[in-house]
Amino acid sequence: MNTFFKTTLLAGAVAIMAASANQAHAQAACGWYAFAMATKSERAAVRMANRVGGRVFDVDASNSPNAGQGWWTVARGPSSKSRANRARRDLRARGARGAYIGHRCFYDTPRTGY
Repeated sequence: MNTFFKTTLLAGAVAIMAASANQAHAQAACGWYAFAMATKSERAAVRMANRVGGRVFDVDASNSPNAGQGWWTVARGPSSKSRANRARRDLRARGARGAYIGHRCFYDTPRTGY
């Protein structure tokens, strides 16, 4: 094989891997979530996530009816409905008295405690 062909083949493989990584990142994480809270304050969401063992999600990057309004939510998921119910009970036991479950799709990487 000549050097030009090897270089072209390698560049093509790298481009395919990069495109696959970007596509995987853009895929939705759909399923059942146990929600601890929703707030307009990212800082408050981070504090709650650290307290109850959840992750912070940007509601604007979801299929929520509240998307586009600047909300942050603390949740665990995605999982099955029964696992989400168990997580809801655990969130309530940790102080998130209004915890509930819902089926959502999030299109961005969740944030954890900072």
